[in-house]
Parts: sequence; C-alpha cells; structure tokens
Amino acid sequence: MTIIERLEEKVTRQESKVARETEKLATYKEQLETAMFATFKRRQSISHMSFEEALDHAFGKERQFDDSEFRKDEMSE
Repeated sequence: MTIIERLEEKVTRQESKVARETEKLATYKEQLETAMFATFKRRQSISHMSFEEALDHAFGKERQFDDSEFRKDEMSE
C-alpha cells in the first residue's frame, strides 16, 4: 500500500467521523434549544411578567434603532 492510498483511507475515515459528529452536534443543539424553550415557558408561566417581558429578560432587549445615526451616515457620503 502506497502512502497515497494510506492517506486516502485516512481522509475517508476522517470524513466519515466528521459526518457522524456533525449529526450528533445537530441533535445536541436541537435538544438544547428544546430544553431552553421548555424551561423558559415553565418559568414564564409562573412569573408575573408578560411573555414579551420574559423574552426581553431572558434573551436581552434589542437595541432601538436610532435613525439620527443613519442620517449622519447618509450625509457623510
């Protein structure tokens, strides 16, 4: 067996491992998202906060768009 053949086999085995690990990762991500959402829903259901308030509290509130910054950028062009 030549070095090229051995390397081809190694590449093939590694590609197979990567494919399996990628599938596992996708499964773990899905499980994590499901668990996080279920926990969020359970906590929100016993909370005094509204659903929107709970979302903001859990994941952070999006920054409000300040269009004055946008106008400054347009004027400088």
